[in-house]
Amino acid sequence: MADTMHLSVISYEGELFSEDVSFVKVFSKEGELGIYPEHTTLVCAIEDTDVVYDFKGDHLHSFYVSSGLISITNNRFVIMTDQMIFYDGLDDKVETKKLKDFKEKYAKEKQYTKKMDYQKLIKQSEAKLRVIKHH
Repeated sequence: MADTMHLSVISYEGELFSEDVSFVKVFSKEGELGIYPEHTTLVCAIEDTDVVYDFKGDHLHSFYVSSGLISITNNRFVIMTDQMIFYDGLDDKVETKKLKDFKEKYAKEKQYTKKMDYQKLIKQSEAKLRVIKHH
């Protein structure tokens, strides 16, 4: 039984990240997924999530990805997305202010489609803040 799996993030620009890891956690549209080596084959959609991963014997690391797909097969965990942001590309104060502003606008908004836009922005900021808290 393998004790690691290969995690890679790809976009239209090419491969953005590639490492052997012992654990990955993401939020899919169906809920939180914790993935270990030898996981069964899976394909599902993700939306604005922090990706938490662990190198064998190391501490947890994380980064943010926008919407996309994940594919797990043969100890390969592939994330297909159009945006990836590491911790050093995020600012706690900026994201906290954005989150507060988006929540206020969401609460005041009456039009359904605009409420859903604010809900997506809230989800993005929350995921980015989780990345910051992991570091």
